[in-house]
Amino acid sequence: MANNHEGWTSSRLWAVVALCLFVPAPSIGVMVALHAEMGQLGTLLWGLAKLWLFIGPALWWLCVQRQPWSWSPPQLGGFGVAVVLGLVMVLVIWGGFWFWGLQYIDLGQLRHKMQVVGLTDPWRYGWVCLYWIAVNSLLEEYVFRFFLYRQCETIVGHGNWVAVLLAALFFTVHHTLALAAYVPWQQNVLASLGVFTAGAIWSALYARYRSIWPGFVCHALADVGVFSVGAYLLFGAAGQ
Repeated sequence: MANNHEGWTSSRLWAVVALCLFVPAPSIGVMVALHAEMGQLGTLLWGLAKLWLFIGPALWWLCVQRQPWSWSPPQLGGFGVAVVLGLVMVLVIWGGFWFWGLQYIDLGQLRHKMQVVGLTDPWRYGWVCLYWIAVNSLLEEYVFRFFLYRQCETIVGHGNWVAVLLAALFFTVHHTLALAAYVPWQQNVLASLGVFTAGAIWSALYARYRSIWPGFVCHALADVGVFSVGAYLLFGAAGQ
């Protein structure tokens, strides 16, 4: 019994170490790239933080936790629920934007900021959207749901909703920092609440179905909603 307790305590400590190593990475990347005005060095550090965030958890899982490689097969399903939730998120995103957000957005300032990073070109914007929807959302599900959620679950206990909320909080922090570079704080608060809610839903999907794929489907649909709003603001509302 004592050995089992010691093993459980050791697992919790290693989970805490994992959180300390990987949770700050995206926030550090955002800070140096968007807020510190470090130019090319900031871009390089952002890239290194991103690389660490995506490669580090896999190495930790395989080498420290000594767990087998897995493609996270969706053996319990969950895709129907994911599609419904994703479509609801799209409706909420568009509804919030149309009935509240549009009146507070400075189109000129937004387009200027997007021009600086080259996203006022429709083709480039389209390619970035495709990457974010098809690739980045999958990587975030792997990092924040599969890896970080499981570390939270190790600390607070399997099936504990505190793990869902913690993982959602970690997911929200760096998005809040990134949004601060582009939108006023009032809009950032609302958007961050939306990100936290979405992160909690995706963590709950992982907790229920033990696979990243339902969460990825839901996440990708939500990103379609976000980037379609962005496309409207940059291109569809050009005459306003």
